[in-house]
Amino acid sequence: MTMIIKYANIISIEFIIREFLLKKVFNSVILIFSFLIPLLTISCSNTQESKLVYTENNTIKQNVKEREQDITWTMELEGERLTKKINRGSMQLGSDVPYTKDLYKISKTYQRPVYPSIEDFGSLDTRDLRVSVKEKVNTFCTAFASEGHIGADSYFSKKYIFNYVFFLKDFEEGWIKYFGKLKTNKSSPFKKWLFGEPFNGPDFIQIPVRFYADCGTIDMTMFLNSSGNNEFYQITIDRWQKYDGTRQTDRN
Repeated sequence: MTMIIKYANIISIEFIIREFLLKKVFNSVILIFSFLIPLLTISCSNTQESKLVYTENNTIKQNVKEREQDITWTMELEGERLTKKINRGSMQLGSDVPYTKDLYKISKTYQRPVYPSIEDFGSLDTRDLRVSVKEKVNTFCTAFASEGHIGADSYFSKKYIFNYVFFLKDFEEGWIKYFGKLKTNKSSPFKKWLFGEPFNGPDFIQIPVRFYADCGTIDMTMFLNSSGNNEFYQITIDRWQKYDGTRQTDRN
């Protein structure tokens, strides 16, 4: 009898546990569905909205096509020119078009640099004049333009120092002959000087130089050795010009 009672109790407990578990599962299922239903509703509404937008876009596109067919178009002007690819690097200007600085800015073609020139002297393009040579000629001109030409003879090759003596004699005599007055050694005879386009030979460098004085200008040509220390070996005086008021008179 005792065994029967225990078995009945066990069955009763097992039934209660099953019923409890079933209730938990049922509640969980209900909770999951309560979350899924709103999501499904939103998804369906979005799908419906996107279909409407798609239909609307198709309608607008169709309306545009229909309106485009109703428009009367004119004949295409310069169709070949408009479809042709234009190379800005080969821009050609007509002979009647003045070439201005604005056109130079937009033109992609290679433009050769333009250097100033003096009509009776020549080009001032000194690109071919090496920096070291230019500095040496400039320091010589500074020495030659000083009071008494102090130190100018040191730039000449000792082998050709006599050429400097002849050059200095021609310079002193020419000053009196062409400028009509004595040159004083108490002040610099020149205010400034400039270099012209050089000639670079295999054995020598030829550089034109113009000196500016208060009474006129003197054009000279300086010859330097192209190798070694680029020593001077000759200077020739090419032209004297005296200022007559605002006019220059060639006295050579």
